[in-house]
Amino acid sequence: MSFIGLDVGTTSARAIAFDEDGESLASSSRPLYMVHRSPGRIEQDPEQILRSSIEVLEDLAERLPSPPKAIGIANQRETVTAWHREKLEPLAQAISWQDRRGAARCRELRLLGAEEYIREVSGLRLDPYFSATKYSEIASSLSSMPSANLALGTLDSWLVAKLTGHGSPVTDFTNASRSSLFNINSGRYDKSLGALFDVPLELLPTPLPSNSMFGEISCRELSKWHGVPIHAVLGDQQASLFGQHCFSFGECKATLGTGTFVLANTGNQRLGAQSGLITSIAWELSGIGTTYCLEGSIFSTASTLQWLIDVMGIAESVEELDSLARSIRSSDQVALIPFFDGTGSPWWADSSSAMIAGLDTSSSKAHVARAGFESIALQTAFVTDEIATQLGGPVQALTLDGGLSNLDFLCQLIADQTSLQCNASSMAEATAYGVAMMSAVGIGAIGLEEIASARRTRKSFDPSANRTAPRSRSKKWSGYLAKLGLVGE
Repeated sequence: MSFIGLDVGTTSARAIAFDEDGESLASSSRPLYMVHRSPGRIEQDPEQILRSSIEVLEDLAERLPSPPKAIGIANQRETVTAWHREKLEPLAQAISWQDRRGAARCRELRLLGAEEYIREVSGLRLDPYFSATKYSEIASSLSSMPSANLALGTLDSWLVAKLTGHGSPVTDFTNASRSSLFNINSGRYDKSLGALFDVPLELLPTPLPSNSMFGEISCRELSKWHGVPIHAVLGDQQASLFGQHCFSFGECKATLGTGTFVLANTGNQRLGAQSGLITSIAWELSGIGTTYCLEGSIFSTASTLQWLIDVMGIAESVEELDSLARSIRSSDQVALIPFFDGTGSPWWADSSSAMIAGLDTSSSKAHVARAGFESIALQTAFVTDEIATQLGGPVQALTLDGGLSNLDFLCQLIADQTSLQCNASSMAEATAYGVAMMSAVGIGAIGLEEIASARRTRKSFDPSANRTAPRSRSKKWSGYLAKLGLVGE
C-alpha cells in the first residue's frame, strides 16, 4: 500500500511514494524554471509546471507494482495563475510568490488605512508576497473575458483541475489563508477584502478541508492510475509542519529552502495579531476543525547562497561554499544582509535591498561565504525569539528540514544563534511526506497518533556553551539593521 506526495516547489517538482509507515519507496523530480521579467517581476510557466508534475508521477507509475491508495499535492502557496474553466487552458503566466510588482498597490492601501482590517481578518501583513495583488494583476489583464470562463487559483488548483478534468476550481483552507482575501476566523472569502484588492471572489477556487476528496486522476498520461483519489492538498510549509509531526501547541519547525519558513503550531488559538509574524491556517481536517499556526517568512536563504555561487562566483557549489565558510573561525565585521526581495518577518519592509557590509582589505571570499550562512541563522533567531514571545514561553526545540538541513555547519549556526536544540530531520523531504500522510488520513488508512510515533531525527545540535560569538553576530547585524531603519539604535 502506497501514498504519493507531489511537492510542487519553487525550483523543482518532485513526487515521492511512501508506505503506511512513512518509508520512502520511490521518488522522481524535475526542475522548474523562473523567468525574471524585470526587477521584482518573477513568473513561471503553468504548462511547464504541469508537464513536470505529470512526468514525475509517470515515473512512479512505471516503478510501483500497483497504483497508490491516494495522492496529496503540496504547492508553493502564493504563486497564482489563471485558466479557462472549460478548456482547461492557461490564460496567463504564473506570478511567483517572490514577485514584488504589487508593492505600489500595498502602499496605496496602507495610506488608505486598510492595513489593520486586512491583518485582523486575514491574519496576514499587507505585503505583495501574498496572493491578493497577484490575483488583481491577472484579473485586470483578463477583464475582457467573460467571468464564467475564467478561473483564478494557486498551483494546487491548476494541477487538480488538469489531473482530474474538473472545471470548477478547488483549493484547501491553507492555500486560501495565504491570499489576503480569506477570513481565517469564519473560513470564507471576505467581500470587503475582495473589494479592497479589486479581485472578483467568484473567480477564486472553493476552499475545502485539507484532507478532502479533491477528485480522481483522469488525465490521459496517467491512465494506469485512473480513479486514484487526490485526497489531500496543503500549502508546502503547512505540509512540512504536518510532516514533522508538529501536532501539539508550540511545536516548531524551520524549512531551509529557497527561503526559510519557521512555523509553530498554536492549536485552536489564533495568536500574534500585533507581532512581526503572520497567522495562517495550519490545516483544516474534516470532523476535527481548524488548527492555526504562527509563521515567520524569510524570503532569501538558499537563494542567497546560490547568488553567491552564480553571480558573485565565490564557489561552484553549495558544498564548496560550505567548506569555504568553515575554513575560518569568524566572519569578522563582514555581514551579508540578504534582502533581495524585501525583508519578510519580522520587519516587513518591501523597499529594503541587499548589501554586503563591513568589508576591508583583509576580507576574503571565505568571510563573505561565512556571512551568507550566518545571515540564515540570524534571521531564524529573530523569528524564533518573536515566536517565543507570542507563545508566552520559550520554544522547546526546533526541527529543521529542507535541502540545507543536511549541512551540519549551518544547523550548528542556527542552534547557536537561536539558543535552541535543533533537530535536523532525517525526513528532509518533509513536505512530500506530510501531504502523502495527509492523504492517508483523508482515506482513513492511518490516524494522527500513528504518524506522530514515526518522528525521525538525523542529528541533534545543542547550542554551544560559549555565547560570545552568537551575541557578537547579533549585535553586528542589529547595528546594520538600525542603519536601514528596521530597528532602533
